[in-house]
Amino acid sequence: MDGINILTVAGILHCFFFFFNTIFTTCSLYPYHIFLKFTGLEIQVFRVKWFTTSFNRLFIKWGKCRSRLLKLWFNTGVIVTIILFPMALLIMLRMLFMNVFKTEKSETSEWVLTPVVPGVNVPFADIKYYVITLILCSLIHEFGHALAASREDLQVYGVGFLLVFIIPIAYVSLNSEQLSQLPTMKQLRILCAGLWHNIILAVISFLIFFSSSLLLAPLYSVDSGIIVKSIHPKSPLLGSTGLYVHDSIYKVNECQVDNINDWYYCLLDTIKHVTPGYCVDELIVQEHDRSIPDLKKQKNAANCCKTDDESHGYLCFEYVENLSKLILNSCLPARTIIEKSYDQCQSSFSCLKQDTCCVRPVLGNNKTKVVQIKRRIGKDILYIGDPADIYKTVIVSNWVPKFKLIGSELPEFITTLSKYITVLSAGQAIINVIPCFWFDGQYILIIFFHKLLGSRSHPKTRQTLSFIITCIGTCILLINLMYAFRKKF
Repeated sequence: MDGINILTVAGILHCFFFFFNTIFTTCSLYPYHIFLKFTGLEIQVFRVKWFTTSFNRLFIKWGKCRSRLLKLWFNTGVIVTIILFPMALLIMLRMLFMNVFKTEKSETSEWVLTPVVPGVNVPFADIKYYVITLILCSLIHEFGHALAASREDLQVYGVGFLLVFIIPIAYVSLNSEQLSQLPTMKQLRILCAGLWHNIILAVISFLIFFSSSLLLAPLYSVDSGIIVKSIHPKSPLLGSTGLYVHDSIYKVNECQVDNINDWYYCLLDTIKHVTPGYCVDELIVQEHDRSIPDLKKQKNAANCCKTDDESHGYLCFEYVENLSKLILNSCLPARTIIEKSYDQCQSSFSCLKQDTCCVRPVLGNNKTKVVQIKRRIGKDILYIGDPADIYKTVIVSNWVPKFKLIGSELPEFITTLSKYITVLSAGQAIINVIPCFWFDGQYILIIFFHKLLGSRSHPKTRQTLSFIITCIGTCILLINLMYAFRKKF
């Protein structure tokens, strides 16, 4: 399902739920009101909200378990947040300066805040990773707040989940009056817990991504070939003599393929260069030759094979700098010649063995090439056509299963998801620590002013200073976002 279909289905579902919710609430259906109250659901235009108190006891239980260890854990989070606080501000200021005062030198090393938008810089095919990552990052963030609040005996009203069109958001409801009356360090532990847990989640995902080959080594091989993941239905490689899903490939012509990068490099190399000749024994050529008097095809390409012979895999070969008495063109079975050749050549002088010659296939145009794809199991694939079609229609994976019953989907899912979690969770921590309205950074800044200035200043002075800095931080973030969206759109 492509991106437009996903957005369309999401819009239809939202309209469907809102329509029936409006009818049922307008008609004052008592069972429906009981259902909404019991489940904690609230349906609005392109917005679904769910709230529950079912996890409150669980948070209290976990918050009281190993209290000293949790105290050390959340204290570490406070220290990391305090270090990250000025760093995030400096990063935003640097981005703003480089965007406003652009120079030729700064464009090469430009720092830009990049919004992650499906269909723009996130493929719609990866939207499942995007949604799962948002849910996980949001849940871990709010779980940190709830766990720290429970440890500090702060009342947790409940937790909720908000779906704004297709964007999932988790949240936790705390007693704000009780929070403001707690000692400074306790407030910081609660407010910094969400950021701290996002950082930990990003670090864990980063480690999983870079150690995935080691973790999955008992089941998969990496950098020892590639496996065919899928083939487009219109691919010229389909057929009884073509590629199959789960085929393991290790060579394209004489180019070694250990991973996806090698695969694309070898195909690109085949596209760029002329199809080489093959060193073959002259007796083999004489034995298999089915040539007929030269005919001419379009673009003056010599054709020495009958139509029936071509359908059976025969191809017209020309002799490159041939000094023997053999005819200049021979109709030969392409697979036999390539498999029985001992080397590639550019001329007969390149063939070192005695009584051998260099024969090269006569192809219709510059795009048509002979591509030999070597598999671990099964005959080599011999493809005559445009290598770009292989590039476009065959999807491969680095993860080669060691057992037939498993596919390459699991490691692909783990590595891709871990990349998304690392980037988005770290980004959420950095953005959230900036002193902006409704961000954790705003409340952390208020506590800093209260602790630093204390009784030496009037409460209104502290509020005014924190408000001004929060306004500045919000403006810096908004301007960076405007530059980022203008560049993308």
